[in-house]
Amino acid sequence: MLLAATTAIVAVLAVGMASADPVNSKNAQILTFDCGGEEVTVATLFNNRAVVFNVVDTTGNFVITRVEGTATFTEPETGEMVKEEFVEPIGKGKKRGLGRSLTTCDTTFSIENPELGTITLDLTFTGFFTPRRG
Repeated sequence: MLLAATTAIVAVLAVGMASADPVNSKNAQILTFDCGGEEVTVATLFNNRAVVFNVVDTTGNFVITRVEGTATFTEPETGEMVKEEFVEPIGKGKKRGLGRSLTTCDTTFSIENPELGTITLDLTFTGFFTPRRG
């Protein structure tokens, strides 16, 4: 059950980012990232299959290449607090030429799961902003 919970969470995060501008959607999730001390507000739809967050109030995006974090929830059968760590590379193939463009952003938020209740996610996203700078 624990593995299934983590797999479901990672699947939502890894393939559920928005590719169209979701800011005005009733299903939009607005998140605030800490990207090396700079606060960045992004919008996403968790029911889409791209790996891009739209940066609010700009024409830029944050393209994810890796997500890692910790999911914390209460095991319904035992009442014990469970912490599961996960790491997921995003996309396929070699990411040549991205080294200098990559940045890391952190965020924490909670989601409701019908089987597990509230799940708190402490996440670190690695990716790059578009447009990319030389």
